[in-house]
Amino acid sequence: MQAITAQDINTIAEASRILPETEGTALLDRFQDRQPQLYDAIFGELSDAIAEDSFDMANLFLDLCFDIIFLYHRTQGEIPKQPEDERWLEVKMALLDAELKSLVPGNAMNGNLTASLNDRFVDRCKAAGTPLALLAHLDEQVSQYASFDPSRPRAIPLVNNLLFVVVRLMDDIYDSRT
Repeated sequence: MQAITAQDINTIAEASRILPETEGTALLDRFQDRQPQLYDAIFGELSDAIAEDSFDMANLFLDLCFDIIFLYHRTQGEIPKQPEDERWLEVKMALLDAELKSLVPGNAMNGNLTASLNDRFVDRCKAAGTPLALLAHLDEQVSQYASFDPSRPRAIPLVNNLLFVVVRLMDDIYDSRT
């Protein structure tokens, strides 16, 4: 992804909030048409997993995923068509899962494997140009929203991890068109 500043993200996020409902629905319809597996994951399994801890945080996750989709559409153009490989999302998510687990202190992985996955994780973030300002913005939004209700904070780690996964998958989707 091209370099994007915190100000750019705030401006685009604000634009997504005032977007007419018909335009927002049309964007999500195109996203569903062009990336049906990711759409189903976001609006199905991922949000459902969060809802088990907090329905409010699941709704926030969906709102922030719309912001992510809108931001990529604005900065990268029309969303690319899903790859022909039916298992592409499963493979990408399995790799991300292993990379994320390697970052957890005290995991049960072999030390060499953990180090290798940590290095791969950092390298892939750099190579993909994962927008750190976007991740910081999402983290801030999640923390701020969670602070309004004492039942919400327990869902913060899951929401942040899944938002990170969505951002990385969006990076991979847009990188696949080159």
